[in-house]
Amino acid sequence: MSNINAHQPFEGLRVLELASVLAGPLAGSFFAEGGATVVKVEHPSLGDITRSWKSGNEEEEDSTSAYYAAANTYKNVCRVDLTTQEGQAWLSEELQKCDILLQNFKESDLVKFKLVPAKIAETFPQLIHIRLVGFASQPERLAYDVVVQAETGFMHMNGEKNGEATKMPVAMMDILASHQIRSAALSGLYAREKGARGWFAEVSLELSGISALANQATDYLMNENVPQRQGSLHPSIAPYGEQLQLEGGNIVLAVGSDAQFSALCKILGCSELETDMRFCNNQSRVKNRHHLTKKLQDLAVLHSRDSLLTSFHTKGVPAGAIRDLHEVFSPGTPGSNAVIEEDLEGAKRTARKPTTTAYSVTVFGKKIV
Repeated sequence: MSNINAHQPFEGLRVLELASVLAGPLAGSFFAEGGATVVKVEHPSLGDITRSWKSGNEEEEDSTSAYYAAANTYKNVCRVDLTTQEGQAWLSEELQKCDILLQNFKESDLVKFKLVPAKIAETFPQLIHIRLVGFASQPERLAYDVVVQAETGFMHMNGEKNGEATKMPVAMMDILASHQIRSAALSGLYAREKGARGWFAEVSLELSGISALANQATDYLMNENVPQRQGSLHPSIAPYGEQLQLEGGNIVLAVGSDAQFSALCKILGCSELETDMRFCNNQSRVKNRHHLTKKLQDLAVLHSRDSLLTSFHTKGVPAGAIRDLHEVFSPGTPGSNAVIEEDLEGAKRTARKPTTTAYSVTVFGKKIV
């Protein structure tokens, strides 16, 4: 198995992935990219459902899809029918060898496939067993990402003011759940080192979403403020989320302090705004953000996107270019350096995807033998 990382913290680890769609497979990819042997089980004829989730310009006869490739590189795919005696025998043998089991079976299937957590813990005590469900209180309920975004508050908050509720353009609940799965698995491995046996954790898309509400949740729980849709604008920081429309593209601002606002004003040649009572502190700017945005826009049009960004970066004003994916993955950008490639089983083209590991590692000390 090939791997892009020179540092392989999971080398020697064996992961059995009985999960489909996105959250579980993304967690499997995390371990695979870190050097683990990840065995992904797919039905002999049906395969992972995401093999069929293709955009309009993908080839119908290709056995994979870009969606599938997003979460399934660096794995050993096994086609096994777990409903047969042979499949069950294979599964039992594999579980004896594995360190981590990832699965997202329905409650009724746990009995059918002999994956009841208590029984697994008794038979394979060394195993770190992680199960994904959709809704914590309704584990049998079908849960697709957009439904969970709707029911955890994300859709209600997302979208333009006076516009309809909008889902985020990636399956964010699955991605959040994938990180929870990784945390649970790593916690289990650490606990096993301390002597724990029979480790089982259940992760839900629903609670993964709720736990990520962060300050929006605390603002409601402490102040009973129900967030309303306001596009990219931050409810308690300004100018934060405002866009400047310029020659060469748009810039989004993320000014979080008076010092940063002062630097912004100096660059745009409007230092008098710093002492204007409507804009002299953050709360005042939040209350008067409409007037502030108009003034900033009128001054910004005298610049091009790239020249203004350079000035912002030099003077410590948090701002960024609004890029499409062509720009994100253009040669020389951080995005282009994060792309990994692999030839997937049956694919007519090389799978290209961003790495799931978004950190770099330096080992300063020597390995203790």
